[in-house]
Amino acid sequence: MITTLIIMKKKAPPPQYTPRDERKAVQQAKYTTKCKLQELLDVKEMTRHALSLATGLTSASIRGLCENTTKRYDSDTLGVLCSFFDCEVGDLIVRVERRED
Repeated sequence: MITTLIIMKKKAPPPQYTPRDERKAVQQAKYTTKCKLQELLDVKEMTRHALSLATGLTSASIRGLCENTTKRYDSDTLGVLCSFFDCEVGDLIVRVERRED
């Protein structure tokens, strides 16, 4: 006769959400990133809407990059932009020293 022992473990509580600006790693970081998409558009004298039509990227993703409100950079989006502007990712996204507010 085979006996099976089942041990009931307490479920771990879900991780607590910490707002991005309150995270220790973010607070201690000396550098952040900046997207230079708006500068590239200005050089080409091109609107965000025209870029959206030319690349197929959404207006929202272009706006987020131009206004530096994007928190994550999508690799496909960066690939499309680098192809369009014939540049490298490092020409589009640069590291800048974090400002003390």
